[in-house]
Amino acid sequence: MNFQHNNLGNWLMQLNEKTVDEIYQVDFSNDRHEDIYLPWLYFITFLDFDKFLEIEGDFDGDHIRINLNDISELDQKLKENDWSNESDLWKVYDTKQDEILGKLLKQKIDFIEYGIDKDYFIINGTLMKGEKDVFTFIKLICNKLHLTIFEGGATGLGVSDNKDVKLDFDETFDIYRTKK
Repeated sequence: MNFQHNNLGNWLMQLNEKTVDEIYQVDFSNDRHEDIYLPWLYFITFLDFDKFLEIEGDFDGDHIRINLNDISELDQKLKENDWSNESDLWKVYDTKQDEILGKLLKQKIDFIEYGIDKDYFIINGTLMKGEKDVFTFIKLICNKLHLTIFEGGATGLGVSDNKDVKLDFDETFDIYRTKK
């Protein structure tokens, strides 16, 4: 999905009040719990909603991509990313309830927070131009759960259920909410 900065919240707002149904993770190894890399794709489906959320990490080491796709595309996305018959290639995993990301399963999203680079920011005295077409993080807020998904430092997608998670370079992005 192509988007412009001024309507980012408009399409993410569609997820307010939606209940998470299934979550798929794409990981690099056949033994994902022993893998030093984190998953770099998540596909999140919702009950009674004809779209799914795609979150991609590790494409530049600093940002994540977020897309809202038609549910009719999900099977193709899962097939494209499941190389389970090949050793040490991508495989699609179902997320289980006992995983941090699995805490989202069957939860209703109240609203979403997300970070977008500032137009300009200073790092170590150097003026930097922000990238306004990518996200720095997305936080899905449900009842008592605040689950943040972010780039895990060029190793894939990191996940935290700490509601006050400290993200690196927090002075480089602005925070937006889909709350009405």
